[in-house]
Amino acid sequence: MRTVRPSTIRRVLGSVKSFAHGQVPPHRYGGAALAVALGTGAMLIARDHLGVLSALLLFLLLSLALALVAGSGPATLSAVLSFLAFNYFFIPPYHRLTIARTEHVLALFAYLAVAVVTGQLVAGIRARTEVAEREQRRTALLYELNAALVAGVTLDSILTRIVEWVVHVYGADRCRLLLPDDDQLTVRARFPATLTDTIDRQDLAVATWAIEHRTPAGRSTAGRRIHQPRGTARVGPTPPRRFGADVLYLPIATSDRTIGVLEVGGKPGGGRFNEEDELLLTSFANQAALSLERASLTEEAGRAALLAQSDELKSALLATVSHDLRTPLAAIKASVTSLLDSSVPWDDLARAEFLQAIDEETDRLTLIISNLLDLSRIEGGALRPAKEWYDIAELIADVAQRLRGRTPGRTLVVEVEPDLPIAHFDYVEIAQVLLNLGENAAKYAPPGTPIVLSARRVPRAIEIAVRDHGPGISAPMLPHLFEKFYRAEPTGRVGGTGIGLTICKGLVEAHGGRIWVTSREGEGTTVSFTIPLAAPAVSAA
Repeated sequence: MRTVRPSTIRRVLGSVKSFAHGQVPPHRYGGAALAVALGTGAMLIARDHLGVLSALLLFLLLSLALALVAGSGPATLSAVLSFLAFNYFFIPPYHRLTIARTEHVLALFAYLAVAVVTGQLVAGIRARTEVAEREQRRTALLYELNAALVAGVTLDSILTRIVEWVVHVYGADRCRLLLPDDDQLTVRARFPATLTDTIDRQDLAVATWAIEHRTPAGRSTAGRRIHQPRGTARVGPTPPRRFGADVLYLPIATSDRTIGVLEVGGKPGGGRFNEEDELLLTSFANQAALSLERASLTEEAGRAALLAQSDELKSALLATVSHDLRTPLAAIKASVTSLLDSSVPWDDLARAEFLQAIDEETDRLTLIISNLLDLSRIEGGALRPAKEWYDIAELIADVAQRLRGRTPGRTLVVEVEPDLPIAHFDYVEIAQVLLNLGENAAKYAPPGTPIVLSARRVPRAIEIAVRDHGPGISAPMLPHLFEKFYRAEPTGRVGGTGIGLTICKGLVEAHGGRIWVTSREGEGTTVSFTIPLAAPAVSAA
């Protein structure tokens, strides 16, 4: 008669305990014990009809099934419990952990060895299958996330997609993305939208620690846990303990710097975040880092392109306006020099001519500089019309009177539809549009031909037009007329900077209107624009 030694049982139970320290949920061990108990009870009913070998095979099948379903730890536990149950209930003497016959000892320990080894092999295959499935799922998630990020247009939309995917795809309860702003962490994206932008002091401490040490940090109901890479010593002091919801902070880092931190709250199904969760969420953090780097590079490329465009604009501006600036300055200088020449006795008529030339060239120089300033305001987005309610008929009459002084010898015709409603616009800016268009028509139209200023009502707007009877503009040139420095007459016989129509377009569009050109060669050109109509405000009595 042989007795199973307690030391043997302790060693086997020690191995079970070592398995229990893995990631297998505790309820699986309880399920394995229950399955062995139920199986033992069922076999006890038919014990008189079962041989020792049949009972061993049934216990072995039970251990293999548990290995396949529950994992290696529960399978080992079931093998040990089956070993004890078989000895206690199915080997004489019954209800004692003793073995009377030597062949039963051999069969019993052979069963234990086969059950444990086979269970581990089956559980290992199951574990590798689960790992492969998780990696496949992780790869699929990253592919879908990349596709979603590529579809993002702005940095804010990309960051919003990332936090949404952490909640919808990974299954977290909430997610926030924290980025430094003026040396302080702020919430840049969050999901769901009901989350607050406030970061409490202890959350800020954990997030800052994760950024400074480039190491994921977490906290749960058991206190904050700092996750260090395997095989490395802890870096720096551990932050103070914090109790609350389960939260994981993952640094968003590139090879040379840490950009921010991803805050994930609430593991799917509850419980604590483990290494697998950390690995998957790190992939989301890495995608956020790539997106931020891409956005940073895009912004830098955009700034470089703007600088290059600005340099080109300055060069084109200098090349275009240098002659137009020199001409009035030369005329002013010549007139002033002549007047200062005391050796020549200028009469009153000559002095008046010199002063008139100075006045005209000064106005011309002022107009060029004003146009350049207006162009810079339009390009910089700083144009803000000061709108008031005005009568269009009075505006056109005023502009026509001013044009007659600037274009002597020209015939100006005013055609204004009667009973036009008042409109809401900036008087100075719309008057400048009409002056630019009128002077432009006077430059290109032959002498003696009339220039017509007209206004009429159209649906939801007032249409104003300046028409000449000049040579017209060819169809290929029409789409380019509102481009900066574009000249419809490229030979240089007609002076100008080529920015007048560009300024007109900017001023009209700032009022919510549109501007266009219609022309036929030999029949003249018409430049039309609209001012939207709006109901005048009625003050309460």
